[in-house]
Parts: sequence; C-alpha cells; structure tokens
Amino acid sequence: MTVVKKKIAVVGSGIAGLSVAWLLGRYHDVTLYERHDYPGMGAFNLTYKEGDLEERIDVPLRAFNTCYYKNLVALYNEMGVEIQRTDHSASYSSNGNKNIYFGYRYIEFGKRAMPMFANLSSVNLKSLTVAKDAARFLLFAKRDRRKGLTEGLTIEHYLRANQYSKAFIEEVIFPSFAAICTCSYVAVKQYPAEIIIDFLASGMLFNGIWRAKRGAEDAIHKMLKNCSTLYCNTEVKSITKQNGRVSVLETNGKEQLFDHVVIAVQANQAVKMIAKDEATANKLLSTIPYERSEVVVHGDVDLIPNAVQDRAPVNFLLDKKQDKPMASIWLNEIYPSLKGRSPLFQTWNPILEPKSETVVGRSHFERPTVNLESLAAIRSLNKLHKEHDRQIWYCGSYAMPGIPLLESAVQSAMSVADSLGADIPWSV
Repeated sequence: MTVVKKKIAVVGSGIAGLSVAWLLGRYHDVTLYERHDYPGMGAFNLTYKEGDLEERIDVPLRAFNTCYYKNLVALYNEMGVEIQRTDHSASYSSNGNKNIYFGYRYIEFGKRAMPMFANLSSVNLKSLTVAKDAARFLLFAKRDRRKGLTEGLTIEHYLRANQYSKAFIEEVIFPSFAAICTCSYVAVKQYPAEIIIDFLASGMLFNGIWRAKRGAEDAIHKMLKNCSTLYCNTEVKSITKQNGRVSVLETNGKEQLFDHVVIAVQANQAVKMIAKDEATANKLLSTIPYERSEVVVHGDVDLIPNAVQDRAPVNFLLDKKQDKPMASIWLNEIYPSLKGRSPLFQTWNPILEPKSETVVGRSHFERPTVNLESLAAIRSLNKLHKEHDRQIWYCGSYAMPGIPLLESAVQSAMSVADSLGADIPWSV
C-alpha cells in the first residue's frame, strides 16, 4: 500500500503506546515519549536474585488467554514474541485462609485445558452450587447477550435478576473480576454485563492462561523496533494545535511539531495535556473512572493457605471488612526458572501484610474501570476519531468497549493506526 510518510508523536509507552508505535512505525516517522526511566510496560519490573539465579519479574504479572486476547496474540506472533502456557488454577478462601470454600485446577488436553475441582475430598454444597452456576452462566449468558437481554444492565443487575447464588456472585465472580480488573467490589458491580459476559464466554475457561515466554521486556524490545526516536525521563506538559501542526511541549520547555500526536497515557492524565480546542474529548475522557491498587512482591508463604493441597498458583482471600479481595500469585508456579527455588509471590491488595524481610518490591498502580456511562463515552470517543481533519488521537486500554486490559489496548492501537493509513498485518 502507498502511504504518505508523516511525523507522528506517541505520548506514553504502555502496551497501547508501544503497539501503536510498532504499527505506525512501519510507514511513518514515530517519536515515542515516556516519563519513566524505561518504556512504560516494563517500568515497574524488577530483578530477583537467589544464588546463581537472576530473573526479571513482570510487575504486574501479564497473563492472558488466547480466546479473548486474539489481537494481542496476533501482534505477538507477528513480532516473534514466543508465548507459553502457565498454570493459573485458583483457590478461594476466607477467615484468614482458614476456610477454603472453592478451588479449581486445570488439566491439559493438548491445546485445551479443562477446569476441575481442586480437591475432591473438600467438595461441599457451596462449591457444587458455584460449579452449577458457572455451567449455567456459560450456557445462557452468551445467548442472553446475543438476544439483547443484557443491554443497559450492570453485571450485578444481570446476575441477581437471573437468580444466581450469592456464593457464585459475591464469593467467586466479584472477587475474580476485582482481581482481573484490579479494582474494588463497588467498581466490579458497575461493569456493564455485556463486557463481563464477552470475557467469560470467549472460551477462556477451556483455553488456559498464557504469558510471554521471556517476559514483558521481550515484547517491549520488539515493539520498539519500528520507533525512530525514544525519549525516556521526558514528561509532556501540553499538546496543542499550531498552524496545521501539533505541538508537543515538554516540562523542560523543549517543543517539537508533528503532523499527528497519539496520546497513549491514562485518560485522567490526557485531560491535563490537551488544550481547550479539544473540549469534547476532554469531557469524554473525564468520565473514565480510575482506582488505585498496590502490588507487593515477597516471599512470605503465610499469605496463602497452610495446607499444600489447598494452595494454588492464584490464591484469593476474602475479608468482609475489605472493599476488595487479596490475590496472591505463586510465581514459582508461573516462572519455570523459579521451580524449586525459595517461595516468591506477587500479591495484589495485601489484606495480610507480608513480613518486611521477605518484601522484594512494592508498586502502586492506577487503572481504569468501566461503567455504563463511561462505556457510552468510549463509543463517542471512537466516533470523534472519524473526523476528517483529526490530528490528535486517544489510545489506551480504556478506549475500547471491553475490559481495559492488554487486548483493549491493542485494539485501540489498531484503530488509531488504521485511521492513519497503517494496515493491520493480521486478521482476527
């Protein structure tokens, strides 16, 4: 295809910024701005050392299934990023890990994976009820979505209206998605039903979980391949239109002009950069809600169940006094290099504080969530991108009507790249 080469700035190098830079950089001159020391998707990664072992740990851990994350997987395949299956079986407990009320293990059959009860000897009425509701959800939720019966409903409204059990709703679905979306129960309850249904009904429960074999930094390195210029430790102050071009002004006073600028930072950061002539975008971006979360990497085994048969690669702990669950990922079960090494965990929302001497790193994140109002704003934002003279673009996991994770970020990058004349080298 013939494309007129343009000078394009991408502000922000999370997965969305890196993806759009890779797609656009095949045809255009791309400059990437990042305020951290390293490109954003790896800004919080850390190096873990034990004896002769030195392993880079992704913080947060980036895992995905190949059913829902089709465009992410296609991008990784296109760039040559190898992926490998990991075990994300789960355990659910309460009362300080003393009450294990549900759990499942994945059993692999070739390319498929089947979830089974984790410990048949501990199967009880609650776990059977959860399993029955899970089967009913997978059978009927997608049908309801297709018939338009979920339109305008939150996931809480949909589940309660269809009389799913309290155990399934409050002790499995809400905790699971609070962890997946790194948000509170309050935020999960407000998610549009169609988004949660699309995620769960994609076939993910029978696909297993995958990760980049060599970690996120392998993907970052390959995504930067098409980038002409990379500025790290560079914070952008403002983005304004100037005589047919777009100005990017850094906080140090340095200014450059571009034909187009892709703003690939969080929506609540983007509104601080744009000028009054982007008032419509400002209003739409301002409706995107955000919540803060904490992730701790540590070696304290007391944060997961005591009994070996009750432990899993992903361990949930619920506390009625807390507004979100604790989720501890057992990294030794995820990273092949950590097999047989000292216990290492990545815990989101530490209800129980790990022993200080076991803490390797602590990070804080701010992530978007989705509600019915923000979903409408996202759709309006995508219509705004269709203006024939548009030069400022908004790209991020928040900018597509799905769960704001890796897949939505790549989809957003694809949409912007396509609008700027860069074809997408795969079909999903």
